[in-house]
Amino acid sequence: MDSCDAPASEASLAPAIVAAVGAVPGVANLGLSGFAEAATYRAREEVQGIVINATDGVLNVEVHVCAQYSESLVLAELADRVRSAIRQSVEAARAGKTGRIDVVFEDVRVEQDLSW
Repeated sequence: MDSCDAPASEASLAPAIVAAVGAVPGVANLGLSGFAEAATYRAREEVQGIVINATDGVLNVEVHVCAQYSESLVLAELADRVRSAIRQSVEAARAGKTGRIDVVFEDVRVEQDLSW
């Protein structure tokens, strides 16, 4: 196996997952995990809002997001789209089997004109 075929490590996978989740319509941004530390650590940096754990070759992911409010927002559907984006990202990185994916909604961003 050459280096191009090597599976991604947890630390190198985190930014790819962040990018995939950030591209999902309805996700305003990743949460900053104000209630508990949720981050994946890399050399000299941490990736906030995502925790990746590998157990017996299975990747379990916890992602904290802030949803963008819309009249059609259904959090369960948004969580499904986030999970799908994460699975695709893990598959593209050839990082192994995806196990549990927990989506934690920390907030819902509402952008509206508040001038009354």
